[in-house]
Amino acid sequence: MARLTWFGPFRISDLLASCLDEHEWPPASRAVYVISRRSWTGAPTVDSSPLYAGGNTGRSNRFCTRVGDLIADMYGLCGGGTGHHSGGISLHDWCARTGVHPGKLFIGWMLRKPWCGRCAELQLLGLLTVGDWSRRQEIGILNKKRPPACLHHHNHWLA
Repeated sequence: MARLTWFGPFRISDLLASCLDEHEWPPASRAVYVISRRSWTGAPTVDSSPLYAGGNTGRSNRFCTRVGDLIADMYGLCGGGTGHHSGGISLHDWCARTGVHPGKLFIGWMLRKPWCGRCAELQLLGLLTVGDWSRRQEIGILNKKRPPACLHHHNHWLA
């Protein structure tokens, strides 16, 4: 069974306001994140109203930068077709439609051992949708696509 370690949740406005303080920041790699409407204890669930989940499934050390792209685009710093993160753009549109300020949302990230980026992302989405991807819109998750199964581990992402 994979071991999951969660960091957060952090209210996005608090995370940004404490940018010069010593605290946990997203790692350079080997993590996945979730954005939710409500805080959680331990790990996010459907009750935390997850809105978006993702990661950096490649081998680059851009996870923290990817989270930065997400937050910048959530705040609307994506004009002129220059957005870096489709999830951030979707979240910005959702915030504009609902009147919820992006800073009121929560972010947390998960480390998984053993690490497999694709499996970690699929496992996270499974936790947030109670294993039923077809419920994502009912639950409110803005992800448009489910990542493809890991070719190495196939569909055994809970192992």
